[in-house]
Amino acid sequence: MARLTEEQRTAFERDGFLVIPGALQGDMLERVTAACDRLYEAGVARDGLTAVNHWHLRNCLPHDDVFLELLDWPETFPLVMDLLNWNIHLVTSHLIMRATSPVDATEQWKATGWHRDGGTSPYEMQEPHPRLLIKVAYWLSDLSETGRGAIRLVPGSHRLVGPPAQKPGAPDPYGAIELTASPGDAVLFEQRTYHAVGPNRSDILRKSLFMGYGYRWLRPMDYVQMPQDLLDRVSPVRRQLLGDAATQLGYYLPTDADVPLRAWLKQQDELRAAAG
Repeated sequence: MARLTEEQRTAFERDGFLVIPGALQGDMLERVTAACDRLYEAGVARDGLTAVNHWHLRNCLPHDDVFLELLDWPETFPLVMDLLNWNIHLVTSHLIMRATSPVDATEQWKATGWHRDGGTSPYEMQEPHPRLLIKVAYWLSDLSETGRGAIRLVPGSHRLVGPPAQKPGAPDPYGAIELTASPGDAVLFEQRTYHAVGPNRSDILRKSLFMGYGYRWLRPMDYVQMPQDLLDRVSPVRRQLLGDAATQLGYYLPTDADVPLRAWLKQQDELRAAAG
């Protein structure tokens, strides 16, 4: 199980994001990609693409059990837990596939404009905002070159009050970067970090899967309650992460039954200490 190093913590606190190379490899990468391809092909056949040539599926986790394995994936989830704490659950599972952008798309065009995550919360909370939510974005296609619709971020923007400065008429704020990635790489970023998606000028379908985690007193974005049959067949830790609670006040005053992740993390720390 990966744990956050001091170097990683420093980088995340400085930049508002952290890249995890090779978070998915081998059979797991193949299975996740196959599930996403299956859902994409069925979804496009049913709904077609949007005006910006993309297709997405919110709350994708119940659609394939391989996504359930990602819920507490040992290469990424423990890092989220180290950056937040044990009192967390899944807020969103969002599959996003982006085909080649419209031919008239310029650098001014954005499939997703510059924003912070959290719906209307960035506009309703007093600034500076607290850290509430961390997403893990898994990249499933070759984004080793820019211009393929990869995520763009403004490093350090999670510490800003208000949006990052931007030259009038410029497509991106000052300091913006476009991440490159190989299939299986992941990036953790928090809700305060400004990000966007520029045009995909390649013939490669950009495949990405986002798993977002927030404190348990924060309502999920894309589900009210997970299917009962799913909750009934998972471990207590996964049941917590899927938004369940054992007591009425369990989201705000959690008991041990509400947050089995707390005892599990303590056990893991004791085993790590015993191993030296």
